[in-house]
Amino acid sequence: MGIAGLARRLEAHASRYTPQDLSGYNAIIDGPSLAYHAHKLALAVRDTSNVPRIPSYADITQQALRWLRTLEVINIKVTAILFDGALPDTKQAERIARTARYNQQVNGLRCNYPSTACPIPTSLGSVSYSFLAPALREALANSEYARITFNVPGEADDWCALRAKEEPPSLIFSDDTDLLLYEYPQDFRLLFYRDTELWPEPKFKGYSPSSICKEFGLASLRPFAYCLTQDAHSPESRLIGQAQSVDITSQTYLDFIKRYDVVPNIKDLFLTNQAISSLQSLDVRVSEFICQGINSSVEPVIYLPFLVEDQHRASAWTHGQDLRTISYTLFATDSSKVQEHKRKAQKVAVQDVELYPPQERLAIIQTYARNISAWLEWTIERDVPQSLVWPLFAIGIVLRDLKTPPGIELWLHVLSADFDNTWDLVHLTACLHAALYSLRFLKQCVEVWLSLHKDGSPPLLLFASQLHADLRSMGPITDLFLVPGQARKPQGEQELLRELIAEVYTSANVEVPVERKSNKSVKKQQREVERKERRKQERGVKVGNNSFDVLKFMNVRHT
Repeated sequence: MGIAGLARRLEAHASRYTPQDLSGYNAIIDGPSLAYHAHKLALAVRDTSNVPRIPSYADITQQALRWLRTLEVINIKVTAILFDGALPDTKQAERIARTARYNQQVNGLRCNYPSTACPIPTSLGSVSYSFLAPALREALANSEYARITFNVPGEADDWCALRAKEEPPSLIFSDDTDLLLYEYPQDFRLLFYRDTELWPEPKFKGYSPSSICKEFGLASLRPFAYCLTQDAHSPESRLIGQAQSVDITSQTYLDFIKRYDVVPNIKDLFLTNQAISSLQSLDVRVSEFICQGINSSVEPVIYLPFLVEDQHRASAWTHGQDLRTISYTLFATDSSKVQEHKRKAQKVAVQDVELYPPQERLAIIQTYARNISAWLEWTIERDVPQSLVWPLFAIGIVLRDLKTPPGIELWLHVLSADFDNTWDLVHLTACLHAALYSLRFLKQCVEVWLSLHKDGSPPLLLFASQLHADLRSMGPITDLFLVPGQARKPQGEQELLRELIAEVYTSANVEVPVERKSNKSVKKQQREVERKERRKQERGVKVGNNSFDVLKFMNVRHT
């Protein structure tokens, strides 16, 4: 992130700080950067345990909270934690390049292990975590930091700079070197996460833009950074000389610095009272889409999170497409399609998604609302553990689109993150994540739509409200999204779970594949089935013949 080479050029001008030096400062936190730093902290904890595993989302968010609480202990007050609300169009090339890089990493791993064997994907680093920033944003919303955590209209770093001006003495924690180029009070400090150690003893290295400017004989670091972009190989002394004489009225310079002038737009959707509460609970992908759907006359563009999957199989984002389409239809009312960036074969490409006609919107939402309610009623009747309600529903979504259904045993591994070193598990996990995230996408879109249409059409309002009420029972990312290679997460009685998955297969009109088992395990399973059957009879549990008919609506786009 930031201007290439700027951090290296300025590192010699950094200062060491003690906790006493920074005591009483107000800390503004770059949320997405904290999420990635917390991943590194969680990895370090795993390394000391000598267990060949990677962290879970829960492990990572716990490290982030630990980090924030430690700041408070040494009297650095956390006053704002900011997350991206919608990235600007100028970031398009950077996003595409980053996704291509992720794709290349996964392709490399697949090529290195072309057979069914797949190691724990430690080499992928944070690429394994498709929902890292949203997971942290969600965890903070359920912590003591909820009231100071915000989604902002744009990039978090821009608004960190704006906030720092308003709350002196202030400092920003980030890993974005661009933050050195904004205008700040004289006592401002910028600290990079990578240069900060909070335990066992706090150690800080940071930057004072005003001190560096004084040393360089400049009023701002912007001319220095501008000259660096023009000639990356010049020695520092020459760059300083060029910066002192740069033509600050030239169009190229003005184009360069406008990136660092943050001017709040009072008409921005994020700043309107009508929808601000619902927008604060959104993932960045959802808020970006909604802002496009409401404010733009062009077709919305969706950058779907990059999923770690088997590149030789169909994209995991095939699953849940209907759910995302109804989400798009709610907001992109002036468009007939949206564009999704997702993997196709070995590359990430733009693919058009045709929207539902406006006249069909009510009927489709009605069908979704009624059938999801029926699904939840069935899960209550069957005593389905809350942690499995939506993963089982997502399994039904995935099964519909698979040409060759997996065995139930593989699903048991996926649902408990019991990594079996196969690409089958890696890819099936990605498929499950795509279905679950599509549900989450719908949940958040419906919530915002309701906040904007309180006086809307009564029938549509009724069914959207019903849908919203039911989807609210979805758990957080830390509970629902398990990563291949993390510590195993048991999901209760295996035989009950096996039964439930088998019923999902039946509803989806998918035959359960025959799995080869030893005589011993077959007899054990038979005894368990008989025991369960007796227990059901004793409790008077009744299972309807059409329990899983609720999944049939998923086929609406295919009939």
